[in-house]
Amino acid sequence: MKDSNSEYYIGIDIGTTSIKTVVYDETFNISYQVGKKYQYAIYENGWTEIDPTVWRTIVLEQLSEIFSILPYQKVKAIGITGQMHTTVFLDKAHQPLRPAIMWNDKRTIDVVAEIKKALPRTPQTENILNIVSTGSPLANLIWLKEFESDHYEQLGKILITKDYVRFILTGELCTDYCDASTSSLYDVIAEEWSEEVLSAFNLSGHFFPRVEYASNRAGYLNLSMLGIEGKELIPVVVGTGDNVASAIANQSQPTQRPIISLGTSGVVILSNTHNEWLTTGKNILAKIAKDDQRVITQGALQSGAKVIEWWSDKVIHQDITQFEARLATRLGENHVIFFPYLTGDKTLFKASELSGAFLGIDFNSQQDDFSLAIYEGTAFAIKRLLQQMRPLQTNEKCLLMGGGAKSQIWPQIFANVLNCVIQVNRANREASCGAAMLGYYHSHQEFPVLPDEVQEFEPEELLVKKYQEQYQTFIAYSDALIKKGKEQKNEA
Repeated sequence: MKDSNSEYYIGIDIGTTSIKTVVYDETFNISYQVGKKYQYAIYENGWTEIDPTVWRTIVLEQLSEIFSILPYQKVKAIGITGQMHTTVFLDKAHQPLRPAIMWNDKRTIDVVAEIKKALPRTPQTENILNIVSTGSPLANLIWLKEFESDHYEQLGKILITKDYVRFILTGELCTDYCDASTSSLYDVIAEEWSEEVLSAFNLSGHFFPRVEYASNRAGYLNLSMLGIEGKELIPVVVGTGDNVASAIANQSQPTQRPIISLGTSGVVILSNTHNEWLTTGKNILAKIAKDDQRVITQGALQSGAKVIEWWSDKVIHQDITQFEARLATRLGENHVIFFPYLTGDKTLFKASELSGAFLGIDFNSQQDDFSLAIYEGTAFAIKRLLQQMRPLQTNEKCLLMGGGAKSQIWPQIFANVLNCVIQVNRANREASCGAAMLGYYHSHQEFPVLPDEVQEFEPEELLVKKYQEQYQTFIAYSDALIKKGKEQKNEA
């Protein structure tokens, strides 16, 4: 560690395929970090699951490594974040009943249809009906009730990923407003677990934990789990979902500047004022603290930067990013268009059965055409999503973050496709930073002021025009494919 006199904050991020635990000093420079990848089960029928004790094992290993080099007394707070929606089922003794159902699971397509028929549309249920989809905790809970009744009878609590890990660390059962309000189980008007949902599906309110501000202390770290005999108490804050944590890390104060996060999924994040609700996207009660009750609206392209990994590993068996310099010479000249909905769509089209496609192929099409189309098609889909959520204002800037922001060509493609300045913060503030900042907020009742290291990518007039033409083609093809998919579904 750099400074033995500094105070430290730890941020834990339970990602979809990896867990990262990062130590930040009081100026929020990274002092130490440890990460580990893990795998979850993917089945041919669209089911995705994981044994939640995998997270437990990895997090305890990572904290043990950190405390082997950092005196625990120097740590002032721990924040936690992670993948949203992934549902952990605990029995009445608070042990996992079965594998957790992942956020990208598709088993509940029919259950979602049942929910939309059975739940009356009222002001209290409007938000729930707009956001419920496969992977939603409500859909997962009803699936458990219908198809695993023995497990349902033993059910004690349901938790989201970060809440389970925090329970392991502290023994406290709770969640934050973010994960509650996106669960499809929560009444965002009354700000309580939905009585309408409980009544419509005969569910017990005892299944759900208490809801707290994200920066509140949930409990204290159980040092004995790490083999430490100590009396110092390390607060573990409630934490929040990964996209809210990323928003905090990159703009701790609410602002209208859109954030585009290119991780496993592609996410558009808009930070709104209190009680400002958008009609497209998932409105999230972020509720950081009593004095910071912002609403964040999130729209998702489920495939995101994952398409780069898919194309590299499964198709061309080469790392596509090695060819970005060559692809950069062909921007705006590509006639191949990529339709990036490889895992369906939840926000715009609400169609889990959607799949990907390449269009405009002829005998002259080469590997570089397809590779460049991967980048461009993802940008087109994000533009369509953003325009539906809230059209860009003149001279507006967008912040691009996540693994995709490290690309040599994606930021410039986005600048031209969106016709706006794209900012990339080279400080690389990820969700773990936002989690640690919640710990800082708990200690100081304010966020730290962090300097930006922003690189800006300006739109290029000629390429803006070319991409606008290609975007219109993308829209036309997209609409035709979606219409055809719906017709085939209805015929079936």
